Amino acid sequence: MKIEARRVPAEEISAMREAYRAEAGCQIIYDSFLPRGHADAYAVSIDDRAVGYGALANRYYPRQVIEFYVVPEARIDALEMFRRLLAVTRATHVRAQTNIPFMTRMLFDTTKNIAAEKVLFTDNSAHAATVAAWAESARRAPAQPHLPQIPAPEGSVFRHITEAEAEQFSKVQEVLTNWVLQINGEIVATAGYLSHYNPPYADIFMAVADTARRRGYGGYIVQEISCVARNEGKIPAARCDTTAEGSRRALERGGLVACGHLVFGEVAT
Repeated sequence: MKIEARRVPAEEISAMREAYRAEAGCQIIYDSFLPRGHADAYAVSIDDRAVGYGALANRYYPRQVIEFYVVPEARIDALEMFRRLLAVTRATHVRAQTNIPFMTRMLFDTTKNIAAEKVLFTDNSAHAATVAAWAESARRAPAQPHLPQIPAPEGSVFRHITEAEAEQFSKVQEVLTNWVLQINGEIVATAGYLSHYNPPYADIFMAVADTARRRGYGGYIVQEISCVARNEGKIPAARCDTTAEGSRRALERGGLVACGHLVFGEVAT
């Protein structure tokens, strides 16, 4: 059996990549890397038949494998194929989401010094649908989704930013916010979402002013921006540092649920 990995234009592996995205069924953090040229595509073949592909980051996280997919009928040789990809690309690290099991297994089988970088979140209602599907297959009664209904804080207004505020925020924030929470005329929290990840996911972000923390504003603005995303036909998702307990609590109170971790490991030699 001859296993080869060779660099190819991203278009050449597009069909397998769509299969990868469909199988993942979740927000893929590095989904935009290949289309934007931030990663190189590699076709992996057995006896000259392409049965898988990998993606090696080249701008952010250079020399780190961020995607790997093998068609189901060839997965008995997947680990050997992945090791061949690591050798050809001279990758130093592998990155994976634990809610994408196939890629996670490759990481644990080939790397060392594994660490979790982020906690991943998905919409509570979307998570509940997945649980319901599992319960149906197992003939069990599915748990009902718990969607928060946090009442609006007294004196609050959740609104879209003005043009003047957008210009002001652009000077101090790397990612432009879209919405603000105002309490008695003062902006205490901001929120928005990015949509360049695999559709239909909306990557939610928020921030609460230092002087306004521990008052429940974070959870409330997450709840409200999640509603905005849903109304626009998107599935809310988010992530935060593993040590950011305040952010995690706000995301969970606002209706998101932890669904995995973003992990990375050093390729074992």
